[in-house]
Amino acid sequence: MLGNLRQLTSPIGAEIAGMDLKVIDDGDVSAIHDAFLQHQVLFFPRQDMIADDLSGFARRFGTIDPPHGGLMPHPDNPDVMLVETKEQRGGGKYNDVWHSDVTFDRTPPLGSILRAVKLPDVGGDTLFASMYAAYDALSDRMRQMVEGLEALHDGIPNFRPYLLDPDTPNGEARLRMLKDEQPGCVHPVVRRHPETGRKALFVNRAFTTDIMGVTSIESRNILNFLFEHIEQPNFQVRWRWSEGDVAMWDNRCTLHYAANDYGDAHRVMHRVTLKGDKPVS
Repeated sequence: MLGNLRQLTSPIGAEIAGMDLKVIDDGDVSAIHDAFLQHQVLFFPRQDMIADDLSGFARRFGTIDPPHGGLMPHPDNPDVMLVETKEQRGGGKYNDVWHSDVTFDRTPPLGSILRAVKLPDVGGDTLFASMYAAYDALSDRMRQMVEGLEALHDGIPNFRPYLLDPDTPNGEARLRMLKDEQPGCVHPVVRRHPETGRKALFVNRAFTTDIMGVTSIESRNILNFLFEHIEQPNFQVRWRWSEGDVAMWDNRCTLHYAANDYGDAHRVMHRVTLKGDKPVS
C-alpha cells in the first residue's frame, strides 16, 4: 500500500510523493498498478529522469508502443515521444482538444506516461477526465440508447492541420505514413475495462468522427451530446506541472487536454505509450 498517496478529486487523480521511479521494486510496481486502476491517473512529483529512465519505468507496466508516424520520436530513444512547443511550433496549438491517445488504432494504447522537461513560466497545465464517471452520470435511458452503438475513429482530420503546417518538420511525409499506418477503425461507444470490468464511455472530440448505423444528422447530434457530457468539469482533475513531474494515465477510461495558454513560451515533454488491446463492450 502506498502511504504517501493523496487523492486529488473523487472521480479521478492521485499524487504519489516521495518515490524515486528509477529504483522501484516489484512491490512498488504492484502498488502503483493497483493505484493506477483505482485513480486512473497518477502524478509523481519532481522525478530526475532521462529518456532511457522513463522508458525503463514504462516497461515495468507493459510493452512500449513506439510513436506512430504522426509523432516525433526522441533523438536518443525511439520509444520515447518528444512533445515540444516553441513559438507555437511542434503541435501545441493543435493539441488543445479533449482526447484519448490514438483511439484510431485497432488496439489503442493501454496508457501513457508523460514527464515535464521544460515548462513555461505560466500556464501549460494538463487536464484529465474520468470516462467511468461520465458513463455513471448518464441517465438510465441515455445508457440504454448508447449501449451497443459503435463509432468510427479517424486520426487524419485532427493530425492533417498540424502535419501540413509549414513549421512541422517532414510534415507531408509523416502524414502519408500516418495514412498508411492508421486508416481508422470502429470501436464500441461504451467500453468495458479489461482489468476492472467497469464500463466507460469511449468517444472523444479529436478522433471520433461518426456513429455507425445511423443517419448523419443522428450521428452528429449523438456525438455532440456525448462530447458535451464527457467534458464537464465534474469529471476532471487539473495538474499544474513542475519540471520533472511524471503523469501516468489509463488511456482506456480517461480523456486528457493540454491547455494551450502559454503563448510563445518553450515547453518540452517526454512521453511513452504502452500497447493496449482491442476495446470490447
